[in-house]
Amino acid sequence: MDPSPERLVLQPPGLPAGQTCQSLAANPNGAVQLGIQPGAAGCRPNNAAFQNMVSELGMAIAPSAFYPARTTGLSGIVLTLEANWTRLNSDTSVQNADGSTTKYWHHGTRGARDKSTNDFRSVNDGPDSVLQVYSLKARKGLPFGLELVGSLGYIANTTLIVGGGDLRWAFLEGFRTGPMGIIPDVSVGGGVRSLAGSTKFYLTVASFDIKVSKPVPLADSATLTPTLGYQRLFIYGDSAIMDLTPNVDALQQCGYTGNDPQTGAPVCKNKLSNGADNNGDFNNNATFDRVRVHRHRALASLHYRYQMVFLGAQFGWDLTDPKDENPGIVGPRQWTLSLEGGTHF
Repeated sequence: MDPSPERLVLQPPGLPAGQTCQSLAANPNGAVQLGIQPGAAGCRPNNAAFQNMVSELGMAIAPSAFYPARTTGLSGIVLTLEANWTRLNSDTSVQNADGSTTKYWHHGTRGARDKSTNDFRSVNDGPDSVLQVYSLKARKGLPFGLELVGSLGYIANTTLIVGGGDLRWAFLEGFRTGPMGIIPDVSVGGGVRSLAGSTKFYLTVASFDIKVSKPVPLADSATLTPTLGYQRLFIYGDSAIMDLTPNVDALQQCGYTGNDPQTGAPVCKNKLSNGADNNGDFNNNATFDRVRVHRHRALASLHYRYQMVFLGAQFGWDLTDPKDENPGIVGPRQWTLSLEGGTHF
């Protein structure tokens, strides 16, 4: 399930039947024989597919805001293991300009290896329908109702790591008796999560949240705390330079000897059958358009504390359809189920 955005490729219009930009890059003399000029059949990045994959991945790694509105207090510390399961629209397709469709999770991620060659297949036939993120989280109370949160985790079935932190302010908390005792705790905060483990693209998710909760004392020193919240997510995705024909070495194919001092173009010692430089594969390097997606998420959670034992469950879901304010998004709403367990001391 490691993302492989270089597989999200659009074919140039008008190619002969049975030919792709990849096959012509691997056999440039065949392109000449077909009457195609060198470099004219360059691969193009599928920006719509990349946008949708990054948006859904961003939803999965976003700050969970998984805590009650009340802080741990100045001397309190909470250490927990957190698990998040986020729904992916693993079979959803984007519509391409030529009428074809692309299943972005099938084409944009690695799947099983081919048993005969031990290479990854060009299409992932079974992408995960739920993305799993497991993290170690620490919360520490600060003066003036502030709380600092740190998180470090990984995405299952990938080599990707997720890390970041939150800062929040509980401006209304701690009323237990008298007329003010009915007032719930209220906090506002923000967080950032960044993805590491891939050199192909960069993904950061920032958030703003507001939460309302009220602890309910139980017998034997136990407390149950229901919480409701709202979260605004800001997803920022940028690609590195992608080689859209990774099986073709442009430098080797060209016989690269340096750049022309006048034009800056690569100088090739290898020529095509028509005498032109064999430099067409350089046209198959590209970057995807940057992704900027905004989403609204609702949160409902329940925490249980008994002395030092701290347990919790949370459900988060898109409040609005992501496509309403993000042109190009095609997938339906997503949800995230979160569980955590640890100690409060």
